[in-house]
Amino acid sequence: MNDPHTDPTHAHAHEVGHGHGVRSEEDRISSGKVVAVGVGALVVFFFASLAATSYLRLRQGEQPPASIPAELGQSKIGMVEQQMFDVAVRGTRDRAQRLEKLRSYGWVDRDGGVVHIPIDRAMELVAKGVRPAQAPKGGEAPPPGGQP
Repeated sequence: MNDPHTDPTHAHAHEVGHGHGVRSEEDRISSGKVVAVGVGALVVFFFASLAATSYLRLRQGEQPPASIPAELGQSKIGMVEQQMFDVAVRGTRDRAQRLEKLRSYGWVDRDGGVVHIPIDRAMELVAKGVRPAQAPKGGEAPPPGGQP
């Protein structure tokens, strides 16, 4: 009738672990093997590093010393500022030159008769409604005072 070896309900109970005292093996990690692999890896890494260092020193001895580039020591190479930021003064120097130009009189185009005036004076004139005169055709200078 019901053979325990062919009965599906009995087989299922046997697989799940019910009855018959079936136990699973405990997971064990051999710490000695783990330590041995770690130490072995460190030894291999050490000797590989030693070999690489020796090889590079040998190759470096075959090379002539590197020449010093002509650009070394210049404050600017291309568009890159080469000085340390705390000692770089080029930006401060450029700003001072631009501020000086904003505060002074000078020629923009001498042949065209175009000049620049201090920014404060220009703002006063604009606030009063004074506009610069267009340069006359033929290269003549505009009349004095900026008004036609």
